[in-house]
Parts: sequence; C-alpha cells; structure tokens
Amino acid sequence: SPSLISESQSDVDMRCRVRRLIFYLLPIVSLVIFYQLIDKGSQTINDQSPFIIIHAKNHTYRILSSDFKYNSRESYLNFAYFNVEQRSRVLHIDYLYDIPVSSQWQLNGHLYPIQIAQFGLSHWSRLTLNTKIKQNHVYRFEQIKPNEDNYCSSWNKIKNRIDLSNTFIHFTISSNCSLHIQFLDNNIELIYSTRKINDSKTSRKIIIPLTGFPRQVNRYMKIDIRKSIDNLFLSKSDFIKIRICGAPNSFVNELIVGNQTLYNQQAFYSVTRWLLNSQDFKTGCWFIHVKRTYGNHHQYHIRMPWCSAMAQGQAASLLVRLYSLTNDIQHLSAVRRAIQPLWSSNITRAYFNNHYLWLEEYPLESPAEGLFVLNGCLYALLGVIDVHTIDPQSYLLELINEMANSLHHMLPYYIHPKVSNWSLYDLSHITLQSKRNSATYSYHLVHIILLQCLSQIFRETNFSRSQMFDSYVQRFLSAIS
Repeated sequence: SPSLISESQSDVDMRCRVRRLIFYLLPIVSLVIFYQLIDKGSQTINDQSPFIIIHAKNHTYRILSSDFKYNSRESYLNFAYFNVEQRSRVLHIDYLYDIPVSSQWQLNGHLYPIQIAQFGLSHWSRLTLNTKIKQNHVYRFEQIKPNEDNYCSSWNKIKNRIDLSNTFIHFTISSNCSLHIQFLDNNIELIYSTRKINDSKTSRKIIIPLTGFPRQVNRYMKIDIRKSIDNLFLSKSDFIKIRICGAPNSFVNELIVGNQTLYNQQAFYSVTRWLLNSQDFKTGCWFIHVKRTYGNHHQYHIRMPWCSAMAQGQAASLLVRLYSLTNDIQHLSAVRRAIQPLWSSNITRAYFNNHYLWLEEYPLESPAEGLFVLNGCLYALLGVIDVHTIDPQSYLLELINEMANSLHHMLPYYIHPKVSNWSLYDLSHITLQSKRNSATYSYHLVHIILLQCLSQIFRETNFSRSQMFDSYVQRFLSAIS
C-alpha cells in the first residue's frame, strides 16, 4: 500500500542519514582514540620543547605538538632523543674523529655522511635543551702522569659509584701512552691508547686505539664497552679507578668524567670539523663511495660515488647552527656549498613524470629513473629552508617554492591504496615496478613530523601550502589510531 511504501522509504532515508553521520564522525572518533593512546603532556628533557609522546611496539616515539616552534638556530625536530651511537648499524665511534662508523652496505665500516650529520644534530639538540641543567657527579683530574721511577702511575680511584649512563669522558692525551680505566664491579678494563699495546684484547679488556698525534678525546665509555663486547650484562653503576702508562714525559690533561653538556658540545664540534674538512670544494658534496643496488633490482644502480640530497640537507642544517655561533665567513661558504647540489645541478635531483622536481636521497645512475624517497627529500628541503633563514637568496626561495609545488602534486602518490591513510616510503612501485614499499611505523612517524614542521614553517608565508601539509598530517595521524 502507499503508506507502507512511504514508511519503507523513510527507513531508507534514515539509514542513509545515519551512514553519512558515521562517515563524518569516524575521522573525529579516530583522532580521539589516537590522542587517548598517547601522552599529550609536554614531557621533554627539560620541558622547553613540547612533543607528543607515543608508546608503541616497545618503543617511545615523539612527534611535534602544536606548541613546537621550529628555529634553524635551535634544536632540530625531535633529534634530542636520537641515540645515533647506540644504533646497531654503528660499528663504533671513529678513533680519530670521534664520529660514528657505519656498517650499512659495508660490513667493515665507512663514514656515512647522513649518519654523521644526524649524530651532530642530535648532540646539538641535546646541548640546546640541556644548557640550564646542573651537572651532578662530575669528576676532574687536572693532570695524570706516569711515576718517574715506574712505567705506570698509581691508580686514582673515584670514591663514589658512577652511573654507567653518565660515563662521558673528555681529556687531552699525549703520544706514546695509554689511559687505563678499570670498572671494578664489572671486571672490565677500558684502555685508550696512542701507542701500540702488545697486550692482547680479552673478553674483559677493551683497547681503543687513538689514532695519530697528541689530541683531545671525547668518548662515551658505556658505548665503547657495548660496541666492543656483545651481549654483555653490565651493572648499572660501578666504582672506577684510573691510571696512565707511558714514558715519563707523557700525560693526560684535563680528564673530566660525567659532564654530559661538555660531551654533547664536543660531539657537535667533532662532526662539524669533519664536515668542514671532508667536503668536496668543487661540488659541495660529501661523496659516498659505498656500492649498492636498490632492493632486488640489480639493473638499477646508485651513481658512484654518490651524493645524497638528505646528507646535504642535514649537513647544511648542522652547519647553519655552527654559523649561528661563529659568524665565520668560511662556515657560511661551507653552508652555501652544501646546498649547491640541490639547486644547481642534477647530481641529487630527479623529475617525477619528467615534470616535478625531487631531491633524491639515493640518486640512481639513470636520470630517467628515481626512487623518490619521501623522508630524504623532506629533510633536504628543510636544509634549504634553514640556509635561507641565514642567507636569503632568490634562487633558494625559487627552489623552496618549486619543491612545495612538487609535494602538492606528488603527496597523493604516497598514500597507501590498501592500508587506509598509511604512507609509502618511496615511489619505486611506480618508477621501478617494485612491490609497494610501505613505510615502517617509525618512518610513518618521521613523515608526520616533517610535514608538521613544514606546515608550521609555511603558515606565516603561504597559508594554503600550510593547510595542504597539515591535511596529510591529519590523514597520517588517523592511520595510527
């Protein structure tokens, strides 16, 4: 009957309205669930830089909160919480430069500019956030010398237990001698030596050769122990004693144990010193000489030697912070050289669909192909933006705007078609016909952080661009919940 038809149609309309309401409410509910899963408190090293803390997969992650204000002279994103030297792919800290040695793609190790720049940025960020923190339990020795009638000095024992997380050391050592540090409870002897030691390394004796001439040394003893002895159980605190062995005229000066601020400061300067000394003056690159292919595609090779846009961008960001301290024209020149490969040549560049510019973390030999790694390009763009803040140039602004335009057109390709609002690591499934390379959980959060930062940076100069970046932040956040 007409009444029954009308009533049935009313039910259909009601169900449609309910479906539409659910459709519109679902993203809001997802975000509410997401924020219940995370701790929104501004819990940072000293509550000066706000982050949203996420506990997932037995890890703690930090993305940016709305209160975070990016500044090219201050801490770098969430890098204050990066422990680069503790990563499994860091073999050890180099014996000459005090910077990390990477095992990525080369088991015997190499100096990898991306990892080195990240090491410097993490220590700069900790230094920036920790400058007002009082240093407790810092121990100083003005000078330690061998006894005149003996090859080794007597032992100098620190009376208090030392927390192993606070075993940062800084000292100046002469040639042809060795500094011996015994951890009494853990039964470990750690030896830093500028001479050849005939004594063989044992499971409880660790010898760290200090290459070259008399020099300053900056080390983290806990990391040196961990990198030397696998699967070692360590007591969290220990009593230690110290002595020097060598010729009567040898010495260790200004030995300081436990000063984390000094360790962070010197780690920052170790990295910047290496960057300044190893940069190719002609191209501005920190060339990488490790051969590698991409995945199973042996026909696609990275250029040799290769120059990574991500390395250039992060090194530039670090050198911008050095220049903010020194105002040294030589440091500014190094900054300008660092971003030269990003704007003046195709050594780090590729074009998606032969049209949209991309800054390649892993530049392939063939200019017609590209991997289009998302995080590497965004880090490179952030480096260009950092440089523009201290050295505003029209060509840099043009590059920034061109990259923003590329991201506007290309970010849709990084949305996973089968996992709602999850991001892709790269576009190799398009350019190399690979399987889709889904971002890992940690890389998905990196994408969120970088887009959050870009949204904030563009908010004052191009609000529509800022909204575009923020829209992808919200989509990627909803995938987490």
